Amino acid sequence: MLSCSVIIIAYNSCDFIPACLKSVRDACEGLDSQIIVLDNGSNEPIIPEIKNFFPEVEWIDSKENLGFGKGCNLAEKHATKPYLFFINPDTIISKNAFREMLKFMEEHPEAGTVGCRILNEDGTLQWACRRSFPTIVSAVSKTIGLAALFPKNKTLASYNMSYADPDEMIEVDAISGSFFCIRRDVYEKLNGFDEDFFMYGEDLDLCFRTKEMGLHNYYTPVTNILHFKGQSCRTRRWGSYVDFYKAMLIFVKKHKDLYFVPNFLVSFGILFAAFVGMFSRLIPKFWKMFLDLGVVAIWAFFILCYEAGMVSTSDNVVIHNGFDDWILAVLVVVLNLVFLMFLGEYTVSSLKGEKFLRYLIPLNLLIVGGYSAFRYFTQTPVINDAATYLPYDSHWITLAVCSSLFIPLALLAWRRIAFWINYFYRIFAKKRHRSILLGGREDSLNNWFDSYNVIPGIEILGCVSSEPENLSEENRKHLLGPLSDMESICNRTGCRELLVVSNFSGYREEFNINWLDKLGMCVYLLIGNGKNGNFALVNLKYLR
Repeated sequence: MLSCSVIIIAYNSCDFIPACLKSVRDACEGLDSQIIVLDNGSNEPIIPEIKNFFPEVEWIDSKENLGFGKGCNLAEKHATKPYLFFINPDTIISKNAFREMLKFMEEHPEAGTVGCRILNEDGTLQWACRRSFPTIVSAVSKTIGLAALFPKNKTLASYNMSYADPDEMIEVDAISGSFFCIRRDVYEKLNGFDEDFFMYGEDLDLCFRTKEMGLHNYYTPVTNILHFKGQSCRTRRWGSYVDFYKAMLIFVKKHKDLYFVPNFLVSFGILFAAFVGMFSRLIPKFWKMFLDLGVVAIWAFFILCYEAGMVSTSDNVVIHNGFDDWILAVLVVVLNLVFLMFLGEYTVSSLKGEKFLRYLIPLNLLIVGGYSAFRYFTQTPVINDAATYLPYDSHWITLAVCSSLFIPLALLAWRRIAFWINYFYRIFAKKRHRSILLGGREDSLNNWFDSYNVIPGIEILGCVSSEPENLSEENRKHLLGPLSDMESICNRTGCRELLVVSNFSGYREEFNINWLDKLGMCVYLLIGNGKNGNFALVNLKYLR
């Protein structure tokens, strides 16, 4: 019997690991398997309800985040099977994944590691599933976009090997750490992952050392897995970014023979790439920043006009310094945009703005009020024959209050307007997907019916269930009918998408995907939490 140990390192993965474990359980059917999950110092540990639904899993809890490599090494000490699978918690694997990969390893005794085809949730290939070791040429080509311009050039596109057919088995330098198989005796001879790598780069290093042993690393398309890239990093966005470039520096220092220029030059290039990449990470949705800049700039212009109009009614004594007004206007613009940038507002397409509203009100009150108060107490009186004037008076209170309310409300207003314009455009252009949920026997579905929590391209009409009589009273108000009536429901609503709800137990209602295909339905697995917007839609046809 084919035998393997499956190791999963989880970090803040409560939303995604149930679906992962459900797919692992299905794929382990008929195998001599062992499943080990290490909860790696999560701020949001895996809840007991999830653990109870997967009693076959060996659960290990770490009080601190050990990093990926060290966590894998700790979990591997509990492994007893001859083959090891390392899997990220934000993956769904095909039912034949373990069996096909184990067969490959049995047929290729020279193989040290093997990875398979890794897809995004929309079915596109994640190129990192097969790659070469980073060199000066490949790194520069990838960074400046030459690899994308010439994807079939073996020199320029060598890093992700985009020139190779993804439907053919090929020997590679490295495979992805999100899903791969390695012989346990090889892993132990290598002393596992290098624990100097906290996160990222440890898979490259392991593959490098595997090749140094005289073994080979392979990519094979015999099976697919789906990977929701970066889900474990959502709660430590900047920490993971720093970890990536630290890992590259460690790899370069450790394997300097790969490079034909001095080590410090390679390190300088990595640091420069990190500096450039920081801006794209801060503002990938730059169009939102430009619109916010316009709104805040309008208010800054108002500040300048308002201050310029504050002129004494006696002897024409101007009581405000124009340079001070410019300082205040620049402070308002810069601090608001920087604050939104670090809140992550420009990293997502979402037009939901309530989360920053409560922060911007006190921020602008502090900026305008604090600056005006400072100028008020440090001003120099203006004395003439008629009277003594203070350049700043109590009008700053009005200005501070108005600023603290106008800016946040204006930023929220354009988002709401843009949301509804996009909403109606998709309806009239027939680009809005009308979807129905399958599920609701256990969990509340209310989160999925809040239009601001669901991605703009989807309109959820209601739910169906294979056992509607078992729906809770809360979910029953969204019920469109039993699953068996799906054909008439589709004709009535125009729906062509079924979203299969996967809850915290990994449970999802049974359905006949071939029957739904005949109805012209696209079937997606809905994973995650609608309340916090952390979810993924997986086209199930890629896992058949």
